[in-house]
Amino acid sequence: MPPPYSHIKVPQRCCDLPRDPFFSRRLDSPHQRKIHWGFGFLTTWWVVREEDFRSRIGEDGHYFDLIDFSAIEGFNVPPTMTILRFKEKLTEKFGTPLQCQRLWWWARRQNNTYRVDRPLTTEEENLPVLNTNSLPTWSNMDDALVFLKHYDPGKAQLRYVGLLSVKVASRPSEILPKLRSLAGFCLSETIELYEEIKFEPSVWCEAIDIHNTFSAGEIITGDIICFQKILKPPDIPKYPSVASFLQHVCDQKTYEEVRKVHILEEEIVTLKHQADTYLVQKEKAVTAYDQLKHERDNAVQQVNELRDQSTHIILDFSRKDMEQATEHFKNAREIGDTEYGHTYKGMIHNMKVLIKLSSSQKLFQQEVSALVYEWLPNGNLEDRIICTNNSAPLSWYNRTQIIGEICCALLFLHSNKSTALVHGDLRPCNILIDANYRSKICNFGMSNLFLQLGTFPPNLTARLPYMDPEFNTTEELTTLSDVYSLGVIILRLLTGMPPLTLSEKVAEALGSDSLHLLIDKSAGDWPYIEAKQLALIGLSCTGMTRKKRPDLLNEVWIVIEPLTRKPPAATWPYLQSASGDSSVPAAFICPISMEIMKDPQVASDGFTYEAEAIRSPMTNLALPNLNLVPNRVLRSFIHGYLQQQQPNPAYQQQLSET
Repeated sequence: MPPPYSHIKVPQRCCDLPRDPFFSRRLDSPHQRKIHWGFGFLTTWWVVREEDFRSRIGEDGHYFDLIDFSAIEGFNVPPTMTILRFKEKLTEKFGTPLQCQRLWWWARRQNNTYRVDRPLTTEEENLPVLNTNSLPTWSNMDDALVFLKHYDPGKAQLRYVGLLSVKVASRPSEILPKLRSLAGFCLSETIELYEEIKFEPSVWCEAIDIHNTFSAGEIITGDIICFQKILKPPDIPKYPSVASFLQHVCDQKTYEEVRKVHILEEEIVTLKHQADTYLVQKEKAVTAYDQLKHERDNAVQQVNELRDQSTHIILDFSRKDMEQATEHFKNAREIGDTEYGHTYKGMIHNMKVLIKLSSSQKLFQQEVSALVYEWLPNGNLEDRIICTNNSAPLSWYNRTQIIGEICCALLFLHSNKSTALVHGDLRPCNILIDANYRSKICNFGMSNLFLQLGTFPPNLTARLPYMDPEFNTTEELTTLSDVYSLGVIILRLLTGMPPLTLSEKVAEALGSDSLHLLIDKSAGDWPYIEAKQLALIGLSCTGMTRKKRPDLLNEVWIVIEPLTRKPPAATWPYLQSASGDSSVPAAFICPISMEIMKDPQVASDGFTYEAEAIRSPMTNLALPNLNLVPNRVLRSFIHGYLQQQQPNPAYQQQLSET
């Protein structure tokens, strides 16, 4: 319903139906829309042509009154402009000549409807817009301008057919021939007339006595007369009269409004439930993070204590040891040559190791204590993605686990109490894979040597797709720089494609609903919902600016962590346990007892054993103490695996023990 403003209408003289008449509405104070313009304001008038009545009545369920002014174009008019000048503007807009235009005021009635009230005289058209607020009451009470609607009961259709000037002293029966002509009725067709009065809060459509005068029936200018032919049994449709049809429309409108309210209420309940679920997940993630952080702090404290107590835990090797291990750095022992230096495979104290010989004295001084690494037989993640030496591709489950491990490692680094630690060069080639397809990040902190101001980083082509775009302008690495690199790695593991412009390709695939075409088929049947979640979070991490990248704990980890919980039925390397079972994942077997671990613990040598095993066979050195860190992630996987083996009574017993 339009707001309570007065209106004006612009057709030709009411006694002669125009070819292209207009109607318009002017906003009056206190709700007047004003726009600063020169020394005054602009007043908004709405203009509607009679053809709009014909096209809009019956459209989108609109049957009441004549027009919905909210759907009509408005004109901003300076208060000093005359009405005559405004008519010229209408000529420019609609092409209707001045002689075919006449302005009419509209007014709001007590029943909250808007109807034509009075025309403007030729003299009044010379007044400025500002002076139209105090026009006198129209003195001509002999004529009335009424609007006509025809109702077809058979089609349940109500349409506008025209307007008509009548003498108030005449009778409605005198206009019946005109109505028959407008509706296409035959001359003998009997007609009944109704006055459309109001429709809110309920429909009021009153029958008109055609033998009384218009004046006696209180028909005045602006009233709407609906007419229809009189029906005879048995042809009585569902809505036989205008009143019944309008009541149906009103009920339908109320039903639709109630239905929309109901839908909105359901959406509110759903959103509230989603918000509550998110809060619960966030609380769980924060709790898990606090627990991991507490365990990390304890582990760091234990390592520091061990470093102070014994020099055997952090092993120092002499140059002679490393030369013997590599046969004096023989070329046959070399397995890699990168910007960080040459890498060799060797044996020290019966333990396979990887030895890195730095090509830079400065680099050597920075990382001299980490020069000898644990040997990881599956190489780096880059080799696994591109299947170097025809190696088997990583399964989708292993890829998901690796993503979770990288994310967890970054959380560990970024949560440093004093200053967050940034890797700065996170790439697949700096992520190593062990025999159980567990990942470990290496070359931490090396980027500080290559990304100094005024230097040109080596191997820039390989680094560039993983580098934070803002580094080019700020020359500063932050934790969100690692988040960017993580996003590229996620997308690479998901698609197996090269990193350059990968985020654009994934974004395009998501937009066209063709992500399934990009997913790496060699990873197996990747669950599409999980794959899409990884694509979305990976794409979010690769935002061009740091402000657009998600928080690693509250937005990234909360998505990735649930994906790493439940292992599939068969994705681990298997070996035979001491009990003879040949289907046990190798990671679940204690290296000492060769049995499935009940309480896996990380010892001070970095390996995981059953809690009761207190000697390390991997280094063949006695542990200095029994300070162990629970490996809860592995324990959760073992528990899930044993649940899958429930039909086996032996596993049932072991499950109850864990």
